[in-house]
Amino acid sequence: MSVLEALSNAYERLADRGDVPPFGYSNEKIGFLIALAEDGAPVGPPIDLREEEGKRRIAPLMAVPASFKRPGVTPRSFFLWDNSAFALGVTASESKDAAARLAAFRERHLKELANTNDLGLLALLRFVMTWTPAQFTTLGWPEDMKDQNVVFALESERRKDIRIHDRPAARAIWARLAAASEGGEGICLVSGDRAPIARLHPAIKGVWGAQSSGASLISFNLDAFTSYGHDQGDNAPVSEAAAFAYTTVLNKFLERDSSHRIQIGDASTVFWADASEAALFASLPNGGRSSSRNLFHVADAPGLLVPRRGMPYY
Repeated sequence: MSVLEALSNAYERLADRGDVPPFGYSNEKIGFLIALAEDGAPVGPPIDLREEEGKRRIAPLMAVPASFKRPGVTPRSFFLWDNSAFALGVTASESKDAAARLAAFRERHLKELANTNDLGLLALLRFVMTWTPAQFTTLGWPEDMKDQNVVFALESERRKDIRIHDRPAARAIWARLAAASEGGEGICLVSGDRAPIARLHPAIKGVWGAQSSGASLISFNLDAFTSYGHDQGDNAPVSEAAAFAYTTVLNKFLERDSSHRIQIGDASTVFWADASEAALFASLPNGGRSSSRNLFHVADAPGLLVPRRGMPYY
C-alpha cells in the first residue's frame, strides 16, 4: 500500500467520525468574524476569534470552503472568506497589492452570488459592493486584524455560531463550484478509479522549515521534472477526491498539538493506525510495534516525504 493510499484510507475513517472536513472544505486559521446586517452594513466592530496562548493570540481552526495554492501574479480569491487583503483591501505589508486582491474578491463574489436570493449571501454581496478600504480606518477597526483570515455572519445568526459559509444555500453553491475540475479525467493512481484529475494538490501545512502557506508533497515545478510533455498534475494523475483526502488528513495529523505528530530534530514525524479499531498514538510508544504500520517523517525540504519502516514512497 502506498503512503497516499494509506492516508486516503485514514481520511475515510476520520470522516466517518466527523473529525475532518468534508470534500471541498479545509480547516483554516480564522482570526476575525465580521457581522453583517441584511443590507450588508457591518454591525459593530469585528469579533476577535483568537485565543490567548501565553503572550500570543492564536487563531482557531474553522472548516471553510477549501483554500488553494495561489501561484502567479494574478490574484485569486477564496470563496466566502479570505485574508484581509482580499476581503477588505487592507494589509500591513507594503509588498501586497491590496487593491488588486480586493478587486479579485469582489469580482468572484459578484459572479458566484449573482443569482442568489439567500438572505445571508445577499448580505455578503451587498457588503462586497459597498465596502471601501477607507472604512477600515473610519470604523476604527483594529490594526492587528490586518492580514488575518476573516469570515462573515448575519448578526442575527452569529451567536448561534452560524456563519454565512455554513448556510445551506452557500453549501449548495460551493458543492457545484468544488465539483468543477480544472483538469480532465484519468485513472487515479491512488484509487484506481476514472475521475477528474487534480491539476494542483492542496498545500501541506505544519511542516517544520516549510513556508507558512504550505508545501507540496507532489509537485512538478520545473520542465525537467515533467514526463512526455504532461503538465502539472497530469504527470502523476491523482483524482481531486484522493488529493483532497490525503492532504486533508495529513494536515490534520500535522496540526498544532496533534496526537499524531512529534518533532524529531528537523523532521516533522506523523504516525497513525491502519485499523479503525486500533488505538492511535499520543507519542512514539515502544508498545505500538504491532499496530503502528504507517510511520514516516516529512522533512524540512518542501515536497520531500521520507517513509519509515519500509513503507513505499509514492
